[in-house]
Amino acid sequence: MIEASQLNKSFDGRVAVQDVSFRVPEGGRLMLLGTSGSGKTTTLRMLNRLIDPDGGTVLFRGQDTRTFRPEILRRQMGYVMQQYGLFPHYTVAENIAIVPRLLHWDKPRIRRRTEDLLRQLGLSWDAHAHQYPNQLSGGQQQRVGLARALAADPPVLLMDEPFGALDPVTRTRIRQEFLELDEFKSKTVVMVTHDIRDALELGDHIGIMDKGRIIQMGTPDELQQNPANDFVAAFLHGQTDAS
Repeated sequence: MIEASQLNKSFDGRVAVQDVSFRVPEGGRLMLLGTSGSGKTTTLRMLNRLIDPDGGTVLFRGQDTRTFRPEILRRQMGYVMQQYGLFPHYTVAENIAIVPRLLHWDKPRIRRRTEDLLRQLGLSWDAHAHQYPNQLSGGQQQRVGLARALAADPPVLLMDEPFGALDPVTRTRIRQEFLELDEFKSKTVVMVTHDIRDALELGDHIGIMDKGRIIQMGTPDELQQNPANDFVAAFLHGQTDAS
């Protein structure tokens, strides 16, 4: 579904990503795990051309993403941000409907899709559709952000620290809700996180990044049982002890 090959990116002479390669099959869930500044968000943004790489390629369904118009590519890759990214002057329903409207869905279809997503995410049309983001809790805003990313039913879901702004209790609850969500289960997912619990619970593969490189890639069990080096072992051990 998505294949990155030898991605490189620098900003003002500073290397952010170096020779990053991975493949995510259809329905796979890859977690890019690492400390702040490790290059994971830059890598994620190169997948849907929010940032273009200096070198390397990204294939989506076997096709080089440089051959897509950026807006067409991004409509096939729902994007969930850490700070929710909701438009404050739009209601919940209007935020969710942004991409379907761009795709010229009719109003009844948008209404049905919005109601269905709100229901699946523990919200409702009557109670929440006409509220504005500042009237919602952090957890509710995160749910709306996910609903917006899923609204046009894209095959790929990109998630950039989606739980980072939440308190630990809300984070744990929403992470579990996401894991059980049918919409989430049906997508190919690439998610950035610095939290090992996110990675272990939500991913079937984890890529641990440091200084712009993927240090080790494997299943959660493989990484825990056979860390590639002291950095990986210390990162996993320190976070699991602290959680």
